[in-house]
Amino acid sequence: MKIWCTGWKKLWILITKRMRTAVLFFVVFLFLFSCSTDDDICAGGEGTPRMKIKFKTYTTGKPKTMDSLFVSVDYGNGVVPVIERRTATDSVFVPLRVDDHGFTDLYISTSQQGIKSQIRVKYNDKTEYVSPACGIRKLYENVSSEIITVGPVPGIENAQNEIINENKTHLFLLF
Repeated sequence: MKIWCTGWKKLWILITKRMRTAVLFFVVFLFLFSCSTDDDICAGGEGTPRMKIKFKTYTTGKPKTMDSLFVSVDYGNGVVPVIERRTATDSVFVPLRVDDHGFTDLYISTSQQGIKSQIRVKYNDKTEYVSPACGIRKLYENVSSEIITVGPVPGIENAQNEIINENKTHLFLLF
């Protein structure tokens, strides 16, 4: 039994001495080439763009800053409050529906319990593959808006007919 144990010990020592170099080379190889791909994090803003809305005065058409603004959206399961701003703002970003309905209803008010204007935003949506981390995003084409119920918003101006990013203003609300 003692001969068998010493034979295995010698074999183990021989293997470990020869394998040290190979294992070290393999670890360095893995370290160098494991970091060659991009991270799977969607952090570049490649998701579905939101609609950028700015404000103007109805009579002069000059840019306006709103002291308070409340925006609710009907995503198909009832009206959901999206923006409740009680501080001055000159623009807001509103996400549109992503369920292939072709329109999104916005409800705009200047106070929480006040009269609301209903604005229907119509569009054709298409999907675009972005990356494995970000998946698929929606883009909106042939965008048009109309006032369904006049309230604090007596008029609107369509600024863009497509929503492909959040850089440009897509809709002006006239107050």
